[in-house]
Amino acid sequence: MRALNKMINPPPANSRYMRAYMQAILEATGLMAGERFDISRFMRNYRTHIEAGRLLKHDDGSYSLSDVGRQYFIRRLTDDPVVKGQLVSRAEVVEMLRNITADRAVDGWIPIGAV
Repeated sequence: MRALNKMINPPPANSRYMRAYMQAILEATGLMAGERFDISRFMRNYRTHIEAGRLLKHDDGSYSLSDVGRQYFIRRLTDDPVVKGQLVSRAEVVEMLRNITADRAVDGWIPIGAV
């Protein structure tokens, strides 16, 4: 099992940094690969993704991405995101991934424990 880190103060909603953070979380936890994970360990405000059917909550408390959700988040990495203006660069996601998967939490981040 590996330890993951989360931001102490997540970026503002709808900001480019939040999109990079969300994308990195989805990748680091395996959600983009079809696995399940309790995303509430990272953040609390993901209701819009549940309501839109992109994020599915399961009886065991874990979440998974629907096919629609997977495509939605993949499209954010293109020049033509589903929601105009909500793109994010691969470099921004990789930077967040480095912090999420770092052996030691960097300043402004805390470990969430082993997954």
